[in-house]
Amino acid sequence: MNSVNLNGNINPWQQILSRNRWVLGVWLLLGALLLWYSTLIPVFGEFQVTSITKNSLPLVYLAIGQAIIVIGGGIDLSVGSLLLLGNVIAARFMEDQSSGTVFVIGFGMIIGIGILNGITGYVISVSKIPDIVVTLATSYIWSGMALLILSSPGGGTAPEVRWLFSGSVTGIGGSPIMPIIMLIIPTGLVFLYLNRSQNGLSIYAIGSDHIAARLTGLDVRKAKVLSYAIGGAMASLAGLATVALTGTGDPRFSIGAIATLNSVAAVVLGGVALTGGIGSVLGMVPAAVILIMLNPILSAMGFDPNSAQVVQGILIAAVMMVGGFVTLRRERAA
Repeated sequence: MNSVNLNGNINPWQQILSRNRWVLGVWLLLGALLLWYSTLIPVFGEFQVTSITKNSLPLVYLAIGQAIIVIGGGIDLSVGSLLLLGNVIAARFMEDQSSGTVFVIGFGMIIGIGILNGITGYVISVSKIPDIVVTLATSYIWSGMALLILSSPGGGTAPEVRWLFSGSVTGIGGSPIMPIIMLIIPTGLVFLYLNRSQNGLSIYAIGSDHIAARLTGLDVRKAKVLSYAIGGAMASLAGLATVALTGTGDPRFSIGAIATLNSVAAVVLGGVALTGGIGSVLGMVPAAVILIMLNPILSAMGFDPNSAQVVQGILIAAVMMVGGFVTLRRERAA
């Protein structure tokens, strides 16, 4: 099929495929890995699909939040700490509460943490201090707050919340239907916001060239604040999903640090340029699932946990290098 039809117009499907080649490639890679994984274990069925889907939710949310900030020309080293903060708030205040109270707490937490991170974006915009410096500082602040709220692992949440993210009121087993729904809805809403709203397109604009965006009359500061606010809300949702899956809160800093690194790796693997302005949140879904699948695949291949950790680190580093090379080619082409 030609990319130009008889009327001389460019075929829209060709345009879509051209702009999303990397995202399509990541989805195909995920399909290949799933097929390979199914040959490595004795049985691959609903239980395995449910496990992969629900365990991927926190990283999918976190990667989407990081992607929005990176698309806007920044980077947030505090998203893992925000996940911890959301996790311990949910575990501390949702335990033994009615379902109505639990959902009020959940919505309030998502909005509140979104506002907190929006303030971070405002500080960056006003002070002109690099994102990496400000968010490194705030990562310690949010981690400290998490420890103040819950000094050691504990707490819990309502069965309804566990069912929402895992398809099971106990968080064990369940059906893949609810995790898939909870994957599609936030991803779809953020995708539509970024690609169909003026504010969303402004985030792309400031990531591409914030000076040009300012000269065209766009409110650069507002776009920056919005990108960080949405990123914080998604990190909070990741914390809520984590407590739903584990049934407890955990304020350990190491968990947040690993989550932050994985979110950046997912952003690169998902096709978002670290220089900003390029990429789609749709690539975060397969990228996050791939990163989550590395451990079970390596275990199925016979690697012991220590060796698997080394191999996983090497693979993530390789992903980052490939992503950097692709970004360099894009810049040269531009």
